[in-house]
Order: sequence, then C-alpha cells, then structure tokens
Amino acid sequence: MTSLAAGARLAPVRAVARSSRASSLRSARVHTRRAAAEDAAPVASDADAPEAPASEAAASSATPPSPPDAPRVVVIGASGKTGRRCVSYAASKGLPVVACTRSGAFSARDAGVADASAAALVASERCDVSKASAAELATLLDGAGSCIFAASASPSGGSPWEVDKAGLVAVARACLVAKVPRLVIVSSGSVSKPLSPIYAFLNLFGGIMRAKIEGEDAVRALYFDREGCDYVVVRPGGLTEDEPRGVAAIELNQGDDKSGRIARADVAAICVEAAERAGTPVAADATFECYWADTGKSLGEVGLSNALGGTTDEKAYASGRERRGNTWDELFEGLDADAPGVSQQGWGPSL
Repeated sequence: MTSLAAGARLAPVRAVARSSRASSLRSARVHTRRAAAEDAAPVASDADAPEAPASEAAASSATPPSPPDAPRVVVIGASGKTGRRCVSYAASKGLPVVACTRSGAFSARDAGVADASAAALVASERCDVSKASAAELATLLDGAGSCIFAASASPSGGSPWEVDKAGLVAVARACLVAKVPRLVIVSSGSVSKPLSPIYAFLNLFGGIMRAKIEGEDAVRALYFDREGCDYVVVRPGGLTEDEPRGVAAIELNQGDDKSGRIARADVAAICVEAAERAGTPVAADATFECYWADTGKSLGEVGLSNALGGTTDEKAYASGRERRGNTWDELFEGLDADAPGVSQQGWGPSL
C-alpha cells in the first residue's frame, strides 16, 4: 500500500478528467446503486426481529461485483470502532474502499471482511488529520467518489480541537479541492444543545462536543453554494457494540431534540449508504440524528434511559420529524437540507 508521501509523487489527474468525474459518478450511481444496496443492507422486519451475525449484517453471502469504474469510498479514521465497520460494510457491498489510519496499516480480515473478493477491494493509506498537509489530503482524496469522516479525538491521536474540529475542516477543504461529490461526517446526537445533560457530560472530555459542533458549522459554511459537492452529517445516539439490527429498526430525526441507542454497525451502514448516494439529491446537505426506534427519548430523558437499557413506550416524546423505512431509500426520503451556511450551535455555557 502507498503512503500519502508516496501518493504525493503521483502525477495529478488531468483537469478534464476531474471536471467530468461528478457527472460520470451520478450516472454510475443511478444505474448500480439500487441493484446492490438492498441485497447488501441488513434488514429487520421490526425491532424485535432476530439479530443476524456481524458477517451477515454487512452484506449478502456473496460480495456484489464492483462496477468497472466504481469510485472509491475513502474512510478517514478507519482504525476506530465505527470507521472499521464502515470499511467492512462498504467492501462487503462490492465498493472499492480506502481505509485511512494514522499508521497506514489496516487489516481487512481483522475488520471482519471474511470474503476474499471483498477483502481485495480494501486498500490502506496513511492519514493523520491532525498533522497531514493540505496537499497530502488533496492527493489522498483525488478521484474519490465519497469520503466518510469517522475520526475522533483519542489519547494517541490528537485532541478534539485537532481532530473533531480542525481535522474535519482540513478534510472538508481537501474534498472541495479534489471535487469529491460527498463528505459524510460522523458527529454526535445532542451536539447542538449545550444545555442538554448528554452534551454537558460528554463535553467534559476535552470539550469534544463543542469541537464537534464547531467543526460541523465550519463545514456548513465551506459548502455554501458549492455545485457538485455536498455533505451529510450523521448524529448517532449512544453507541453500542451490539449486532446490527438493520434499516427497519432505525429511526432518523432532525432538530437534535431526540436520541436513543444504536449499534456502531448500524451507524456504519447509514454512513456507507449515504456515501453511495453521492451525486444524487438523496440526503444532500442534510443533518440528522439516528438511533433504534424503540429506544428514542427526549434529550432530557435519553441519558438515563440509555444507561438502564430503556425502551420507548406510548408516552415517549415525539418531535414530529421522525423518519422510518424498510429500505434505505425509504429511510432517507424527505430529509430536509440544512439552511445554507447557517450555524446550528445552540446557546449555552460550554467548555
């Protein structure tokens, strides 16, 4: 596998090729996405349906063939718990994927990619968003069909301000330079509500919630009136290591006033499915929360409910903006795009 430094020595893609990429991507996506998406997606008939093994949740038993010119999905933060699941899910759907880690090392087998043909679709690159130059990031992203930003602060990988804010902004700028059609961002539920209990608790860890929302808002400003490039902000509820329950068990919400619990594997599926729809209006420039429908609660209740493993009852809070679906297209249908360039950071004290 090549490193960013090695990649920087590659000859740049010709301008004419780059300018045509977005239109060719749209055509390829429209004709190939639906054929593979539902065969690969984990689907449950309801929240109580039996859970599939992890190897089956990401895809069907046989890896769908990759279209001849399928653009690759670049996953930033592929060594993380959610990032590696994004790589596994994408590869198991037959999508070429680049797993980006700080060291450049990545094992598809260790990430749960058991099928040999799927593992062959996984490449790895070195990328430390807290240190990479703009040129290195642009080279890494050149020719990509989408980028999933699943990186976050860690003791060995950088502070929230270096990763969740500055790192995200650097990647977003590079996506625009490289004309990557879609950037999918893994953020957090309640991130825009500084007065919520979840925000107040999580923000104690180095100001991570403030860094995340400021990173989100910087992306919204950068992507204002950018033809051919869009973003999707995914705000998961409390993340679990459970087996995925599939699209039918998931609820989306907009407004950041409701959350719950969700498996990392289901979040990864949401991210890849959103990335695969790059070049289409589906979820373009949209921000939404995601959680299992039977765990949804108001922000004031969700912290304790998640800790106790609570579920939704008939008196549960309803925002009126919930979305459900038995397929990914149904789930994403009707999502509202963000107000162009408008900040979503709410009022309240914050570290």
